[in-house]
Amino acid sequence: MTEDISRPPRSSFLHSLNLRRFFQFFFPMFFLLDLSCSPHFQPVSKHDSHTLFMAMADDPSTLDWNKATDGISFEVITNLMDGLTRFDKHLNVSPDIALSWETVGNKEFTFHLDPSRTWSDGKPVRSSDFRNSFLRLLSSKTASPYAYYLFDVQNASCFHENKCTASQVGIEVPDSKTLKVSLSHPMAAFPSLLTSPITDPVRIDLIQKYKDKWTSPKHLVTNGRFILKDWWHGDSLLLESRKDIVPAPSLRRIRFLIIPEPVTQLLLYDRHVLDIVGVPSFYVKKYQQSPDLHRIPQFSTVYYSLNIKRPPFDNIHVRKAFALAVDRSDLRELFQNAFPVSRSFIPRGLLGYEKNGGYRYDPQKARSELAMAGYPGGKHFPRVTLIFPSGTQSRILAVHFQESFRKVLHVSIHLRSLEWKAFLAKLDSKTPQMYQSGWLADYPDPNTFMTLMMTDSGNNRTGWGDPLFDHLVSEALSSDNQSVRSELYKKAQKQLLRIGIPVIPLSEGLSNMLVHQDIKGFWHDPLGTDHLENVTKIPD
Repeated sequence: MTEDISRPPRSSFLHSLNLRRFFQFFFPMFFLLDLSCSPHFQPVSKHDSHTLFMAMADDPSTLDWNKATDGISFEVITNLMDGLTRFDKHLNVSPDIALSWETVGNKEFTFHLDPSRTWSDGKPVRSSDFRNSFLRLLSSKTASPYAYYLFDVQNASCFHENKCTASQVGIEVPDSKTLKVSLSHPMAAFPSLLTSPITDPVRIDLIQKYKDKWTSPKHLVTNGRFILKDWWHGDSLLLESRKDIVPAPSLRRIRFLIIPEPVTQLLLYDRHVLDIVGVPSFYVKKYQQSPDLHRIPQFSTVYYSLNIKRPPFDNIHVRKAFALAVDRSDLRELFQNAFPVSRSFIPRGLLGYEKNGGYRYDPQKARSELAMAGYPGGKHFPRVTLIFPSGTQSRILAVHFQESFRKVLHVSIHLRSLEWKAFLAKLDSKTPQMYQSGWLADYPDPNTFMTLMMTDSGNNRTGWGDPLFDHLVSEALSSDNQSVRSELYKKAQKQLLRIGIPVIPLSEGLSNMLVHQDIKGFWHDPLGTDHLENVTKIPD
């Protein structure tokens, strides 16, 4: 599971104690009154054992899984769709729609589909549905930021560049229940890639018929345990269980309420309106002794990205100065140890993690690098704007580093927050000089982080590309020797964090969640996925 930007729940930045008290007490009460008047909101009883209530900070940006990149969209998609493979609780790849598979030299994979699996309209899930999805993901017409994800498939990048045809791509369908994939090089981890929702099958007939409307509740056909019953934008989404699926989910409904404010989410959790809720880092201390609190390390990295195509970050000395001006110990204190700081682009727990990957805090050297760039003492430094998604945690982070850069480098950084969809659109239209980023692993392997920064990655918006970095990552990808892979990734991180410096890692991820005691069977994995398929709700 992935999200393009590591984004905590949205909320206003609280400037004073009085304003904080206002939001804590007045706004949540107003929100409850507003909900009660909504035609879509129904009173919630803690004895409703059939509906699970969760919150999202915003509407999904899209429910087109070939195009989605953010965690909010995937939160919904993963409950609607199943893919070829899935992860179990130990993060081992296990069968999903593919009952089994075999490989020849980790270069050719043959998947055998479950003949009993059907779409919600009753039609069988076919191997051609997966081939259509893979080709749609790769097609330049789709313009998916994730197109590179399947470039390991034979002739995939050639097809993406419109230099060869779909028939030349290494994807074959010998029959309706068999899918054969040929890679351009050995890759033992390939079945792990297929756990990602972006590779889930598509109904190309419905996409062609309904065009951009194919993901609307009226037209969307899914193959998972739930269907999208309704979507009231800015209000809520309602998922209903499929009656034809075996075994049937114990939950009949999942309702996602759109609640931007984390304070409001927590209030509704305390009143048992919400069954499960995320806890922003600055509220973790309040719930530390609660048996409801679950703290799950994430294979994710939060970092600042620098656009090396735009001044002043087209100057390597400026990028190095900013990297040396980051004091992560201050960051740890700022968020009360609620999440671990990091200098590694690859998070802890994955091969190639390097605790000394990025530059450590060195204010004197930072000022020296800025002087070498032609800005001694910060004089004549051009206007720089740090763009970040609106939200309390993101703003606190931005204000903290605005002050740090002023103190260390004597430069003034302007701040600008954008709503979620506007933020994503900004990255695609004209990449900012400096912006907050984050990456959550698609699968438990460092490759998911390192391929992100390769030259041809659609998610690498920094403008940076390095042939040596690309070569090291490609070599690591092709090797089955774990110690060799680890060294290659460490060398690649040196190119990324010490030589090129298009990114500055800040922290690793940590999911803080509250789960009511009457919720059984729920688990959240280090890839950021909420597993709701076996959840039961037992009233107190």
